[in-house]
Amino acid sequence: MRKIVIGAAAVATLLAAWFAPDQDGGVVGPAAATTRETTPAPVATAIATPPADATSTAAATTPVPAADNVDLQIHPRVADDEMGNVFAKQSWAPETPKKIMMDQAQAQQAAQQASPPSGPPTLPFQFMGRFTDEGKTAYFLQVDGQNVVARPGEKVNDSYLLDSVSGNTMNFVYLPLNQKQTLVVGDAN
Repeated sequence: MRKIVIGAAAVATLLAAWFAPDQDGGVVGPAAATTRETTPAPVATAIATPPADATSTAAATTPVPAADNVDLQIHPRVADDEMGNVFAKQSWAPETPKKIMMDQAQAQQAAQQASPPSGPPTLPFQFMGRFTDEGKTAYFLQVDGQNVVARPGEKVNDSYLLDSVSGNTMNFVYLPLNQKQTLVVGDAN
């Protein structure tokens, strides 16, 4: 029953639209464009007005500037910095500690590159442990994610020499500047 009522309403609407009389009895024609020889005016939209007499079938329109009067000059774009990045990733989530640490590391690298080094860089070593076999002690270090075994008097990498070990301190020599640096390693077991 419901479908029949909806179908009948749709048919009645279509019939009413088909047989409905025009409001003014006239037919609206296409918009006509006129040209001006003066300065370019802003583009106006064509608005149909009712005809002066009921027998006329053409509608009067407002003048629209011709295409040759339109300003088609190319203007330079504003700098992207002023516009902002529309496609940038947007998030309400707080920055993660990893992101904060990466930003700080980038800032430190930029500061190191900007200022000339006044002394040796900080030691890149992390003490992992030691092993003593037949009176000879080997020290396990981690450098840039790699494990290294070092003994006193040996080069650890191209820039450092393990000079000596006394108690819980390791003494390194930074070879490019020939300066000594100390790494505290803790108690011997």
